[in-house]
Amino acid sequence: MSVNTFFTWFWIIYYPACVGFNDLPSMGYVDEFMTVVLIGFTILQYGKSTDNTCVKEALMFLGILAFYIVYSLIKAVNVAGSVWLDLVQQIRPYSVIYCTWILTPKFTRRQKSLMLTSMVLTLGMWIIYHPVGGDAEFPVLGQLAITTAMSWYLFTKPTKRNRWITVGIITVGLLSGKMKYIGEYVTFIALLFYVKKKIRFTSIKGTWQIALLIVAILYFTWGRFNAYYVEGWDRKMARPESYKTALKLLVDYFPFGPGMGTFATNAAWRYYSPIYPMYGLDKIWGLDKGGGFIADAFYPSLAEFGVAGVFFFCVFWKRRIKEIYRINDGRMYRVALMSTACLAIESTADSSYLSGKGMGYFMLLGLCLASLKNQNKRVNKQDENNDGRLCEAERGRDSIRNPNNGTDAPMARV
Repeated sequence: MSVNTFFTWFWIIYYPACVGFNDLPSMGYVDEFMTVVLIGFTILQYGKSTDNTCVKEALMFLGILAFYIVYSLIKAVNVAGSVWLDLVQQIRPYSVIYCTWILTPKFTRRQKSLMLTSMVLTLGMWIIYHPVGGDAEFPVLGQLAITTAMSWYLFTKPTKRNRWITVGIITVGLLSGKMKYIGEYVTFIALLFYVKKKIRFTSIKGTWQIALLIVAILYFTWGRFNAYYVEGWDRKMARPESYKTALKLLVDYFPFGPGMGTFATNAAWRYYSPIYPMYGLDKIWGLDKGGGFIADAFYPSLAEFGVAGVFFFCVFWKRRIKEIYRINDGRMYRVALMSTACLAIESTADSSYLSGKGMGYFMLLGLCLASLKNQNKRVNKQDENNDGRLCEAERGRDSIRNPNNGTDAPMARV
């Protein structure tokens, strides 16, 4: 089976099975199974890979993870079963991005159409199966809508019509009722209509752009943010207490943390971690044994790996941001930034980062980063044929339709 065919079917199966209807009894372990299949297929195809940089980083990640497995088993803060269960979740997001990056799928128009059809049908069937409305919250709807919108924007022709269809799809997600989705919605709209040049995060202008975006997000989501992280910070509530205890763990278990399966993860819930009674969290509703808010946010779970783990996490994302900045294709650039933004926003109050629901963001990000290979190959070929000069015709192929004036123009650096 070719890489393109494999990823097409992987994509078609993933959205309904791992996001849309993962709550059905028969779908509980589909995301784990698909992760194993993806890793296995990548290993079989590894000999055909020519990107040593990505492969080397993936091997470094496996080395770091192996260290933490041994460390966690020796430290034995929680039982061994929690370590192995946590391993399944911790390896998922990074294996998805690395495998997609290594394999570099290049979809045909028909394959893109099949994938988009699967996603749109999944979104429509979910709405029919789960009527929305009232005060209920539907986080899955938001995740389906935003990944479908990003895929539509990425896989269709860069026309005004398709851009407005993208806006329509992402607007459906507002029915999810989740405050953090409003932040994602605002970010996507800003990227679609107002970001004409690449954002240099280290520049003064880039800093102001990010600051204004954060202010806009907080403006629309202040009620919930204030309830949890401002006025609610001193209350004995599950989520604020998870964040506060995570900070304590970074100090108390310096530098490598209490180990895998010990805090704020599904494994810490399944094998109720001794950390919770040790820090008095078992007296807080939602964090007691069997409580439903133990794995309620991703960021507190970084405390499992200590200060060293937080450092590795920051290095990983710093490298991704630098690579995203190198992408010249405007649509790829925006989708890569948007995928990163979704993961950053959702991780404040959701564990999608480590679950099957978050795989879609990592697949899209991996696909966009993989485009750098093709971009570099074209540049090298042009250098050979044009004595180091890029021809304008080739630049045009990597361009996008500017949403403000309808003309084709590559993403400019600022």
